[in-house]
This record gives sequence, C-alpha cells and structure tokens, in this order.
Amino acid sequence: MKLKLLNILQLSPAVLVSAMLFSACTDLNVDVESELTPLNFPTKPEHFEAAKGPIYSNLPANYAIDYWRLQSLSTDEVLIPARGGNWDDGGQYRELHKHTWTVDHAIVRTIWEYGFKGISSCNQILTMFENVPEGELRNKQFAEIRMMRAFYYFLMLDNFGNVPILKSFGDDTPTSPRADVFNFIKSEILEILPYLPVKKDATTYGRPTKWMAHALLAKMYLNAKVYTGQSMWNEAVVQCDFIIQSGLFSLDTDYKSMFLPTNGPAVKEFIFAIVYDAFKITGNSFTRYSLTPELRTKYELGTRSPSNCMKTLPEFYDKFNLTGDVRNTTWLIGPQSNNDGTPITIKTTYKGLDETYTGPARDTIWQLYFTKETWLRGDPLKMDTGNDYLSQYMGPRSIKFYPDKNWDPVNRSDNHDFPVFRYADILLMKAEAILQGATATNGETPLMLVNQIRSRAKAPLFTAAPTLDELLEERAREFVWEGWRRNDLIRFGKYKNTWLFKDSESAKFRELFPVPATQINLNPKLTQNPGY
Repeated sequence: MKLKLLNILQLSPAVLVSAMLFSACTDLNVDVESELTPLNFPTKPEHFEAAKGPIYSNLPANYAIDYWRLQSLSTDEVLIPARGGNWDDGGQYRELHKHTWTVDHAIVRTIWEYGFKGISSCNQILTMFENVPEGELRNKQFAEIRMMRAFYYFLMLDNFGNVPILKSFGDDTPTSPRADVFNFIKSEILEILPYLPVKKDATTYGRPTKWMAHALLAKMYLNAKVYTGQSMWNEAVVQCDFIIQSGLFSLDTDYKSMFLPTNGPAVKEFIFAIVYDAFKITGNSFTRYSLTPELRTKYELGTRSPSNCMKTLPEFYDKFNLTGDVRNTTWLIGPQSNNDGTPITIKTTYKGLDETYTGPARDTIWQLYFTKETWLRGDPLKMDTGNDYLSQYMGPRSIKFYPDKNWDPVNRSDNHDFPVFRYADILLMKAEAILQGATATNGETPLMLVNQIRSRAKAPLFTAAPTLDELLEERAREFVWEGWRRNDLIRFGKYKNTWLFKDSESAKFRELFPVPATQINLNPKLTQNPGY
C-alpha cells in the first residue's frame, strides 16, 4: 500500500502557529503569534511534524497542474488548443504555446505565489523554532525545512531568475540577481547536507533526503551556465556520482510501472516524488485532461467524463520512433478499441462529425480515432481547432500516467505520485555533463550511461557516443510529461524555436517569466525581469 503521508495534514493546534499562507508572499510584515512557551518547546521529532504541515500541504497544491503547465505548455511537448467556445480560457494556454504571455498571465502569477507561499511557510516555521536549543534535533529538523525552502527557491530560480532572497519570516528585501539566488541555494544545501536523512524507504519517501539534495545540486550545476553564465559540468558529475555510488537507487525494470496510480515508495528510482491521494491530497489530474469521455468504460472511470483537452504536437510524437521502445506505447493514436478488441464508437450526425459537411441530415457511427496531426479549423487568432468530433480527437494522447480507475470523479484528481528527481535523470545528466566537457569518472562513458536507459526501454542501443542533440531527443522520450521539457530546451538553446502554431522564434528574455504585475504593485522593491 502506498504511503500517503497523511499525518502531515493532521495539524496539532497545541504546537502549530496559525497556518496563514499568504497569496502575496513577498510582502510579509506580519507578526508571528505562537502558543509555544519555554515549557512546551519541542523535544522530539514528532513535535515538529504538525508545524511542518503547511510545507507539504502546499507542495502538491499547484505542482502537477499549474507548475506542470508552465513547464510543458510553453514547449513543443503539450498542446491545449481552443475548441470552438471551449478551452480558450482567456488565451492563457495559447499565450504559453506562442510565447506571448504578459505580466498579467494567470498561471505565471499562480506559480509565483505558489513558490513564495512555500518559502514563507518554511521561514515561518524556522522563526517559530529559532529558540530551540542547539543539538541533533534542531540540526535535523531545520535541515529538512531549509531543504524544502531550497527546493521552492530552485523553482523560482529556474522560472523567474531574479527574485528576492527571503531568509527569515517577515523579510522585505529587494530583488536579487539570478546568480546570487543560485549561490544562496547552493550554500544552503551544502551547509545542511550532513544533517539530512540517508535512508531510502517509506519513512523518507516524499521528504527531503541527502540524495534529493545531491540531485538538486546536480540539476543546478547542469544548468549553471544558464543561471550564472559559468559552466559547472564537473561539479554536476560529482553530485551524480554521490547518488550512483550510494547503491540505493537503480532503474526499475518496468518503465511504465513507475507511472501507475499505485506508484510510491517501492519505486526503485524515485529520489524525490510529490505525494498525491485522489481524495485527500488532490491536484494531479492527468486522467482528466488527457482522456476523452468515450474511454471511460475501457479505463473503468465511472460516469464522470474526462475533459479531452491535452495532446502532443506531431513533431514531438515523431520522437517516439525507436523500434521496440516501450515508451512508444504510452500514447494513444489511431483507431481506438475496447480491451476485448471491439471498436469504441460514437453515434452522431455527419454534421456533428464534420462541421464542414453540407449534405442532407444523416446519422453515422464513427470509430474513435486520434490523428497524429492537429490543424486549425476555427479562429486562427484563438488557436482554434474546431469543435466537431473530427476536431476534438486531433492529436495523440498520453497515458504515461496510466488512467486511474480510482480517481475522484468530482474533483477529477488522481492517485499518481509525481516524480521530481529519479535515477534515470541522474544517469542522463552525468552523460550530458561529460559530453559537454566534464571528466568521465568510474569508467562510465556517455555511451554506457545512455545505453542503460535505452536497455531498460527495450530500444536499440547506441553503438557510438550520442551527440548532444541525440541526448536531448533521449531526454524527450524518457521524461515526457514529467515537467522538464522547458528546462531542457533552454539549456540546449532551443526554447526559442518555432513549432506547430508558433510561427516565429521567441526572444531571449522569454527564457524567464515576468514578475506578476500584482506582486510589483504589492511590493515596489521587486524589479521586473528585462523585456517585460
């Protein structure tokens, strides 16, 4: 049974400061009120647990939907087009796809608030316990909180770059340059590393560990040239080696099993994952967004319909072309059938099937069919693909996060835990760093490292070291739908590229999102990113 960490949501009022979490978390001039006294200061780890609840209740809230959309819809990986009057939603998905977002973009604002809400929660708890005596208990508990703060700061570093460094609850500081934010995160992690847990088991699942810290440092060093202007390829290799040589992680034999709704602590390669529960820790909705109503019976989804909006672009789908690769089977494309082989059909009219039909009114039965191509049939300014049946079922659909028959049909939330760092990424990051010029270690070459991934996927092995472009293609296949596509494209200099419905290259400044206008209005000390 998968651990869901429900204890972190059951907060004890005897220890917990008011769990106020602020939507404008860079304007924090709020006094801390606590029921703690010298007589009831925490003396055991469990005394800290209730107070840490807001850190972990915030974490899943926006990650698998809004944060994921920011990373994926702004790339060639995922598309949510308008369908007649549906799914335009004020143009927010179109603006991400075309790189035309503004300082008022709703999802950008949500993620700024999400990140600083997490940072504020960490700072608030550190302030609560600042008078806890020095010693092992304080060191370990503070290390966990500071590591989560470092993770939230990494999200802000990667997406917004230049952000204020808030070290204490109530800080009101100006924007810091991106390189300074990078160095702050690095110094924090290096300082707390000795106090983070080493175990990989159900007790540390979904919590920061020494291995999560090494993975985050590896990711930062791999992107150091983007973040600071200076390459740190050898440093990335060192962090990857800590994890590889720990012997605690390995590639799961079955790639697809990692993304079942029952995934959890038993997954061998999860270094850090965000825990979801369909009814108690909501916010993961891949079953809802990728599937269509006609697939409810096949995947035992009950009576509540999925939303039928997310698909991939044909040029991205074309990357899944390796003979025998199990990752090819994570897509639905072409004619669809039930598990017993009978076709999945839709009874409609010729006009309902194809809005361009001009003949006499007639009924028809049509087999559900997902095309590879997607094209515009409505208003091109709204990226509208039309709303007849042929239009609705354009584009391959991902079932990498396998449809969850135990989803919450009301909130349409799934049980899949969401991997943030996994062992396959460590292997491919090390391979990339070596290809970029780092010194190979432990006899591991890029060819050996990448072929471990290919072998598990049952794809043809490389016979010579992959090029950087080939490595980027391998990352696309391996980490599709896991929220790393934007990060990868920026590092490889391809985020500016054109793709379907994005007709012109975007400017360099689009590699960072803007500071939301609402936040600058609240805190004039914030500085807007260049270009906005």
